[in-house]
Amino acid sequence: MKPMEYLVTGEEMQRYDSNTISHFKVPALILMEQAALAATEEIIKLVPSGNPSENKTILVLAGKGNNGGDAMAVARLLAQKGYQVTTYIVSNGSFTRSDFSHSAGVQYDILQAMNLPLVPNLPIDSYDIIIDGIFGVGLNREISGVTSSVIEQINTYHGLKISLDIPSGIHADNGSICGIAFQADYTITFGFLKRGLFMTPGAKYAGQIIKKEIGITTDSFLDCPPKMYALTGDVKDYLPPRDTFGHKGTFGKILLIAGNKTIGGAAILAGKAAMMAGCGMLRICSHKEQKHEILTSIPEAMLDIYATMEEAVECVQKGLEWADVIAMGPGMGTDGIASILFKTVIEHSRKPLVLDADALNLLALSFNYSLVKELQASKDKKRDIILTPHPLELSRICGCQREAFLEKGLEIAHNLAKELHCIVIKKDARTVVCSEEDSYIINLRGNSGMATAGSGDVLTGIVAALLALKLPSYKAAALGVYIHALAGDEAAWQKNEYSMLAGDICNALIPVLK
Repeated sequence: MKPMEYLVTGEEMQRYDSNTISHFKVPALILMEQAALAATEEIIKLVPSGNPSENKTILVLAGKGNNGGDAMAVARLLAQKGYQVTTYIVSNGSFTRSDFSHSAGVQYDILQAMNLPLVPNLPIDSYDIIIDGIFGVGLNREISGVTSSVIEQINTYHGLKISLDIPSGIHADNGSICGIAFQADYTITFGFLKRGLFMTPGAKYAGQIIKKEIGITTDSFLDCPPKMYALTGDVKDYLPPRDTFGHKGTFGKILLIAGNKTIGGAAILAGKAAMMAGCGMLRICSHKEQKHEILTSIPEAMLDIYATMEEAVECVQKGLEWADVIAMGPGMGTDGIASILFKTVIEHSRKPLVLDADALNLLALSFNYSLVKELQASKDKKRDIILTPHPLELSRICGCQREAFLEKGLEIAHNLAKELHCIVIKKDARTVVCSEEDSYIINLRGNSGMATAGSGDVLTGIVAALLALKLPSYKAAALGVYIHALAGDEAAWQKNEYSMLAGDICNALIPVLK
């Protein structure tokens, strides 16, 4: 199996936890103790240098569910290591022993039996470390009342803040904020990564994420694995091998329709990326004003130029017959010529197609969308299509407000993939690749320096090249995003996240693919 990292929803994590307990007969308290031991080990590593005798103080915030049970077990273990630990049971009112989950109740009884400090109200003292175990992955409601006030106040406290499994207030499925959320410096998560730790805005609250094994393994999937995963291996683990006896046609021919009278850089970036990502031949269709710049920048490419609408259509039709893969959109514009070229490609070719930038803006027009939808619904006329929208482009295509993406962005992208029978690369700080099936591949690599003009054009070229190498569209999209991100990290290492340009990402393909 290829290297991957699973990301689970709250329901999936609870199911795998339950499978471990019921199917594999591992007692719940054993899993809780494993989690507490693993978290304690990491917390001790994070404590400023010194030893417990230097009076390091710790405040543990515990809820009444199993996340609170983890927190109380951690409080006991840290106290046994010599730390000064105070535990506060967070509740919107008075509580009794029966209010706890079974395992959390046992941990509460242990704290009482050991006479470890339990306080009825939030202490106002300063602490070296604050540990959050109020809510876990099961939270799906708005936090209110005393609990909301506690989190708001705690977020103003100094000291190192550590969440167990997920910061309280973050929805495990989508990273949305349930009214308010604990602001962690570190999150120690158990078993598998949680989706909400990597999706905005939840990712901003998670801090540095540390995953710890506690005995819930892939065996607990019981043939029902998580629907989301991330690529984690070396590029060579995923790339098809090069044919030793191949020729330039073996590695695919790409028609790139990009650039217009005033914009040429997007075509150059996408074209360079396609060539450097492994395609055999590249043909660029662009406006005659870009002839010199394109030929100078990519002498390896063939170039068809146009000045009129008739010439543009002729160029594209010739390219459609020649190409194995078509990529369209970077710097193309949305004028009359661009509109005709979009319609020509959609109607007169069934070859794999990557739509980016202005091609996505043209797709957002209702008559174009209806045309694509109609063709994709036909068994004889359907083709492989990969869309690469950022949030604003996706909102235009789907006709929804950008704010909806905070909570339902993944659902919106998935619905688009199902409706158009295509692959959607939902670009964002954490890009997710959606198929029409209920599965997702999230990208966990990359950096802020990639948020620069032209970065998306480079991605388009990489994805087109992988399609030309005959990878299935879902794999081509996911691997393209991964290679793009690795190149972004390489470019940031060579330069820095402030100064890197899209061209640096393109050039970084050389060491990444090496």
